[in-house]
Amino acid sequence: MATAANIVIADGQISPVNHTFAVARIEPEVALFEDRVGGIYLGYNKLTLGIIRPKGPQQTSTGNLKLRVKIETPKLETTSASTATGIQPAPVVSYRLVQDNIGTIPDRSTLQDRKDLQAFTKNIYGHAAVTSMYENFELPY
Repeated sequence: MATAANIVIADGQISPVNHTFAVARIEPEVALFEDRVGGIYLGYNKLTLGIIRPKGPQQTSTGNLKLRVKIETPKLETTSASTATGIQPAPVVSYRLVQDNIGTIPDRSTLQDRKDLQAFTKNIYGHAAVTSMYENFELPY
C-alpha cells in the first residue's frame, strides 16, 4: 500500500501558483487532502481521491471499480469591520466551485485500457472546446 503524501497542484493564474494539498483524513476507500494556505478552515481548497471496489459475491458483483477525483474551491464572502459594533463578522462561504470526476473501470480491463482512459480524460480538459466551456460558458458547437 502506498504512503499518503502531500500533493502539489498548480492553479490557473497567469503566473501559476503551486498549492500544496496536505493529508487531512485517510479512510479505507477515500483520502481527503486540504490546501490550508488561506488559514480559515471554511475556505480550505479540498481534494478527494478514492477507489470504491466491487462488493458482494463475484457472481452478483458488477466487477466495476469507481475511481473518484474531486476538487472543491470555496470562496469566502468579503467582509469588513465597518459594522455597527466594529467587530468583523465570522467568515462565510459565498460560493463553492466543485469538479467531481467519477470513472467506472471494469476489473477485467487491461492496463492499456486504463492508460488510454486516463490520457483521454487528461487531454480533453486541455482541449479548446472544454476550455471555452469553463472560461466563457460556451457550448462546444
